[in-house]
Amino acid sequence: MIRINLHDYRYELRKIETQKRVVKCSAIIIAAVFLILVSWYLEQIRLDTVKAETKKLQSQVAALKKQVEKVKAMKDQTGRLETIIAGIENLRTTQVPASTLVGDLNILIPDDLWLSGIIQRSEKALKRKKIPSIMFGDPSQKKKKKRKKKGKEKQINEFLEVTGFSFSEKAVVEYVKRLQGLPYFDTVFLYQSLQVTGESKKKMKIKNVSSVYKFVLYCYMPGKEKKA
Repeated sequence: MIRINLHDYRYELRKIETQKRVVKCSAIIIAAVFLILVSWYLEQIRLDTVKAETKKLQSQVAALKKQVEKVKAMKDQTGRLETIIAGIENLRTTQVPASTLVGDLNILIPDDLWLSGIIQRSEKALKRKKIPSIMFGDPSQKKKKKRKKKGKEKQINEFLEVTGFSFSEKAVVEYVKRLQGLPYFDTVFLYQSLQVTGESKKKMKIKNVSSVYKFVLYCYMPGKEKKA
């Protein structure tokens, strides 16, 4: 006769059931941990992407900020346009109207350069500034002037003193070259180009720009005038 110990059988069943529950719980925990790790990994990728985009935007903003500062510096000088025009309205020349001069001087301006003043100067004024006469003088013309008699027309020197600022010396040189191409200027030469530093730069309210240059150039435009 076979005897079955029901107590041991039930115990084994409960043990197996417990093991199944433990396995299920472990699987759930492992799955949850896996999902958490995957979510963390994806979040890290997203954060890295956001950081990269942020750095890219910051660099773009920095570049734009420099451009804004340049535009602001130029805009601050536009208020001088009326003064510039007024300074050349009384030019004693029959060759070119003041409006044409203003137009040409502004159209030929390269990028990163703006004007701050245009003033009529005489040859004596240039000599007082100790500007070498070889830069604008014409010995042959001077000899001819000495031979002219009273009552006849004489050649007089008309100079335009053009001052301004630029973010590069290259732009200043380019501007001089462009002005030299104008037919009514006999001579165009750069007198001075100095880098603006310290307090002078602060007064101009220019930030985030490494170099600013102040320049002075002269345009020689001969005119004719009769003696009284």
